[in-house]
Formats: sequence, C-alpha cells, structure tokens
Amino acid sequence: MRNKKIRCASFLIAMASILGLGAPAPGQSDPGSPPSVDWQTVLGPAQGEWPDPLPDVQWREHVRGALLEARSTGRPLFVTFRCLPCKQCADFDKDVLEGSPDLTPLLKQFITVRLTDANDLDLNVFPAQGFQDLDLSWWGYFLSPQGRVYGIFGGRDHVSDSTRISEAALVNTLKRVLAHHYDPRRALWDIDGPAPDLGLSSRGPNQLEGYDSWAGRRDWVSEQNCLHCHQVAEVFRQPAIDAGTFKKNDADLRMWPLPENVGLEVDRDHGLLIKVVEPDSAAASAGLQSGDILAAAGGRRLFGQADFRGVLHRQANPTGSIDVQWWRDDRLMSGTLKLESGWRETVLNWRASISGGNIGAHTGFAWPNKGPRDAVIDREPGGSEGGGMSIRPWLGNDHKRWPAYAAGLRDHHVIVAVDGESPDLFGRPFLVWFRLRHEPGDEVTLTVRDGDELRKITYRLPSP
Repeated sequence: MRNKKIRCASFLIAMASILGLGAPAPGQSDPGSPPSVDWQTVLGPAQGEWPDPLPDVQWREHVRGALLEARSTGRPLFVTFRCLPCKQCADFDKDVLEGSPDLTPLLKQFITVRLTDANDLDLNVFPAQGFQDLDLSWWGYFLSPQGRVYGIFGGRDHVSDSTRISEAALVNTLKRVLAHHYDPRRALWDIDGPAPDLGLSSRGPNQLEGYDSWAGRRDWVSEQNCLHCHQVAEVFRQPAIDAGTFKKNDADLRMWPLPENVGLEVDRDHGLLIKVVEPDSAAASAGLQSGDILAAAGGRRLFGQADFRGVLHRQANPTGSIDVQWWRDDRLMSGTLKLESGWRETVLNWRASISGGNIGAHTGFAWPNKGPRDAVIDREPGGSEGGGMSIRPWLGNDHKRWPAYAAGLRDHHVIVAVDGESPDLFGRPFLVWFRLRHEPGDEVTLTVRDGDELRKITYRLPSP
C-alpha cells in the first residue's frame, strides 16, 4: 500500500511538471496563492507516506547535479550554505554535519547539498534577495525536485546566532517539509514557488550588474579564497549606490523583520507556536492569541519561523497587509496583519554587510576597540547629554594609509565623541552607527582623550 501511494504521488508530481502546473515566472517576490486554494485541505492532515530512507547522508557539492538526482528519485532537496571563514553559526553547522539520533533519519530522506562559497550561489536557482538573509553565514533551502522553493531555514538577531535556530527547530521543520512533499495532492495545490528556469546556465554573484564596480573598489577581493554571503548583499546594493539612488532609510535596511515586529513571540524550537501576543499589536488586531500555531502567511505555507520572517521581509513595505492562517486547537483561523509605517524597524548592529560594507563611509581608521570607562565624558560642549563613548582606535600595521592617522589620531588616544555625539558603542555596532550617519568625502571631527587633555581631530572620510 505504501509503494502504491508513493507511485501515485510521483505520477501526480510528474504530470504537474509536464503540464506546467505551478511554475510561476522566476522572480524575487511571492507569487501569492491562487484564489482557489483550499487552506483547510492544504494545512489539514497530510496524506501519503515517506519512502525508505537513503543508506546514509551524503553532502553533495553541486546543486544542478543534485536536482537531477532529486528528479530521478522523487526526493526533496535540502541545500545549506556555510561561509567557512565566519565564526557565527559554526557550532550549528557542525551539529547538522555530524547529525544526531533525531536529525540523521530525517536528513536521509533528502538529497542533501552543502555549499561553502557564495560564488556557488546559483541565482537562477536560488531567489536570494527574497529568500535568503545574506548577512548570515549559515542558511538552508528546501526545494522540490523541480527546484521550487518549499521553505527556508536559518536566522539570528542582535542577541546571538542561536536565539532563532536550534536542532529541535530544524527537526520540526524537516518533518513538516517531508509531510508536504510526499502528500500526493501537493502538485495540484500549486502553492510552491518560485520556480527556476533550469534551462538557463548557472549565474553566480560575480555576474551581477554591480559586481565589477564593487570588486573594483576593493583590491583585496582577488586574494579571498571565497566570496562571503554578506558581500553578495553588498553587490546587490552596488548599482543603486553607484547611481546615487540608494537611501539609508530604504527597505533594504529594514530587512528580515522579526515576528516581534508584528507583535508575536514564537517558540524557537517549535518554530510556529505562538508564545506571546503583544496587546494592541498588528497580530492582536488580526485575532492571534498565545497558544495558536502559525500555518500560512502571504499565500505561503509555513514550515518554521524563517518562512514567516521571509513573508515579512518580502511584503508590506513600507505599509500594507498580510493575510495569515493559524491553528487554534483543531480549528483553522484566518485574519489580516495590517502594518503601519515604521513596522519594519530592526536592530542592524550585527550585520556585516553594513558595518564593513558599501553603505556610507569608512571611519578612516582600522577598528574601534572598547576603551576604558574612566575616559568617558559626561557632556561634550555643544554636543549630546550623557555621553558614553569610549573607543580605543586600532590603526593597524599599515597605519599611515588612514586619513585619521594623517590628521593626528594615534593608538593611545581614546575617542569619546564623533561630531559631538557620544553613544556608548564600539566594535561592529559603532561601525553601523557611523556608516548610517556619514558618506565618503564628509568632514568628521573626533573628540579624543590624550592623557588628561581633550582635543579635536578633523579629517575627510575616505572613498570605499
């Protein structure tokens, strides 16, 4: 009986592929659900059974070959991206590679692929701008054998790289994807997407419009062993920056909103269970309650928290509405998230594509280390109240190339204010703050403590 159900499912999937069912034109935005979608059926109990697992988990290195294998076996794909030089998510990547009693049996149901260089990000297969947070060094895609995007997995926030993902969350997501994939009705629902045109040749980030301009401003690019994912985000932005049309309050810097942005706190390990609904929030107005389980949003079936964040990322900018479905006990509920201006605001201070990217201006010295607290000034004349900045500038071995050094900044100085502002920031958060306020060519004045003396150092900010 099991094999009969599986053959039936494979037949329906194959027929849908032949007839062109469910193949929207490639793009970065959600196609939206057809008016005829019966969410009660789609989100209800799954039908079909899973086949026997593969003998072991093999991490393939080529997506196109894996897609051929998936089509020949009828299995879904799980593709992970890992930026090896980056430390964040390294432990999670190791856990996935090594597997566990809960994880390994599920991974054996997938054609698994692991990519470790963003140059291997085939943009004709992966709709990265809409479906991948490129500031992360680990990300996962779930694909149909035809390359349609079922869902995604990954995420972090300003707290840590583990507050949004866990092994338990991945296990739950894998189970939901498998139940969806092997449901014999799936192809007829036509809710997966977008679908790539696999007849197109592979297209990497180095073929994007902005790549030559981005790379041409960075003489160290040719020395890199791989392209980092956050650098792909920079390349996507480069044409607008070159044209002078990029705006720092643009949606590009209001990316990947958290569930909290609409008033929801979601259980990390479950992935879709709502723990808290904030009063007077968009979620509360839509009718969501604590204990509900998210099921679909924006015309997309949800397999985990990352899918919900993906819907938020792609839609309702700067305002708008998102249809959402959820389970309350055994009842399927629906409502609309009505989102007003400012709802997308997120903490950016951990994002490498901003702190070290092509937005705004470089500080003019190598790195802002944490300085001594006794150097902080309470008030800089003409500046802000309650200042808290204390930065020990690092100028590096090639210190003479920095305009701040030419203007008099030295390693033993402590920066206590920038243009009269003195927030308590250092490291990456300071760089983000600085870039959002300055452009190349701007004149900047540092207030520095040199022993017991406060002095001003003024210089022009360098070009990228």
